[in-house]
Amino acid sequence: MSKPTYRAALQAVQGGKIDPVYLLAGGDTFLEEHFISLLVRRYLPAGGRKQIYSLEDDKPEDVLAELGAYGLFQSKQLLVVRQVQRVSGKVRDELLAYVVAPAGDKCLLLVLEDYQPGKGLHKRLAPGVVVVDTRPPFPDQIRTWAADYARDNGHQLDPEALDILIEYVGDSVGHVVSELDKLFIAVDDGAAVVPATVEAQVGADRRRQLWHLQQALARRDSPQSLAILVSLLRHGIRPSPIISAIAALFSQLLYIHSHTTAQKVYTGLNKVVSAEMGPMVRRYPPGDTARVLRALLAADVTLKSVSVDAEAVMIILVTAICRGKA
Repeated sequence: MSKPTYRAALQAVQGGKIDPVYLLAGGDTFLEEHFISLLVRRYLPAGGRKQIYSLEDDKPEDVLAELGAYGLFQSKQLLVVRQVQRVSGKVRDELLAYVVAPAGDKCLLLVLEDYQPGKGLHKRLAPGVVVVDTRPPFPDQIRTWAADYARDNGHQLDPEALDILIEYVGDSVGHVVSELDKLFIAVDDGAAVVPATVEAQVGADRRRQLWHLQQALARRDSPQSLAILVSLLRHGIRPSPIISAIAALFSQLLYIHSHTTAQKVYTGLNKVVSAEMGPMVRRYPPGDTARVLRALLAADVTLKSVSVDAEAVMIILVTAICRGKA
């Protein structure tokens, strides 16, 4: 059928053009998951069912049975089949027959680890499917890929900033995109990612203490707060003690807002942070302080009850505190 570039395939799905059978060939796990996630959002926006098979563990016959299943009121189905190179014999022939005449209520994604268009199953499947190249971008391609990704997310990416980012995290597309997503949170909507932002967010590699974060937050210094937060997390400090330290800071601030004197200290802040409390009163009005404490509670509950990217949650939280959007 067709062999669009990875970006073109994404744009087609984003625009609502969903094909019945895709072959993801190349083996980059991030690119595979990124494409599958977008397809789920576009193909199953109002429900439906996603099923994942790995032919290393699952029986190929079960996949064929699911593809052949028919229900009068059946909703859409998205089937992801990994290790598809393991099919052989009659099962392979039936799979090849299916891609020629696929079911209208199903979308099938076949995943191959290798990109070998002139060999084996890849060659036999290609005429009846949309082949999506998921090979890792070459080092000289990652810059174009990252710039396009930034533009798709409403940001410009300074070339020097990207060079610094790659120097820190390597040229794996998964690592680069993961860091870009966090950088997008740290800058204003539509703003460019510049070298200073990367240095502050990704280059925060020296060990900091919790009171450093309290001090930066007391000063409402967003870049410094985020740099210290990232350093703490990457040196093994878990989110719970970080949230507790921030809560201690804002609990003391709430106490000051509620009383005529700031002399009594009950939250255990050190002298350096305590010296920031007077100016902090002017930087955070009572309404902001109460919202911050509620946001801290919500983040703590989320981190303890849901499987999420803890670093991203904490970056969003600290950014919101500094910008008055908690």
